[in-house]
Amino acid sequence: MHKELINFYRGLIRQHGGKSVATVSYNSRETQHTRFDILIKNSVPNKTDKLTLLDLGCGLGDLYGYLQKNDYHNIDYTGIDIVPEMVSAAQRNYPDGKFKQADFVLEDIGEYDIICASGSLNILFDKVLNHASYIQEVIQKMYQHSRLACAFNLLDKDAEYLYGEDARFYYADKRYFLAYCQTLCADTRLIAGYLVNDFTLVLKH
Repeated sequence: MHKELINFYRGLIRQHGGKSVATVSYNSRETQHTRFDILIKNSVPNKTDKLTLLDLGCGLGDLYGYLQKNDYHNIDYTGIDIVPEMVSAAQRNYPDGKFKQADFVLEDIGEYDIICASGSLNILFDKVLNHASYIQEVIQKMYQHSRLACAFNLLDKDAEYLYGEDARFYYADKRYFLAYCQTLCADTRLIAGYLVNDFTLVLKH
């Protein structure tokens, strides 16, 4: 799956360049920032505490830009991505940010106060059942390696009919993943309604 994922995003970088939201499969900058808003405001306690944050599947580094623009200057940000060209583009876009190539599942990534994943679990390169299991593995590791909270978003299966069939994207059952997250963490919150096709889950320690 990883080879296909890397090649997929390499193709998007060649097509759209190193700055466009289309390179990371977002429809617009507005919807990208809406997702960031939900993730950060529901996982980061406040803007004053000094915290470490891992951005899983950081793409072009735009979450770092969002944090700086919205005065989260006390967050010690690290972005990781499996695609080397994404990491290079993120570093060019945000020279002050900290980005590195890494495989979150296979490598030891250390511990962080907050771990977030925005849009990085949506691309489907395996059977749907296998991809669901992969997401569960990622969620478990996010929770185990976060000290305060982890948060991620997924495309909502309830809205799949609005977009037609697209073999690239995985649409998740929010009730299924809520139930799974509750087996890991009693303090799990499901957030929906901010976009028609998206939901967020936040697990707090």
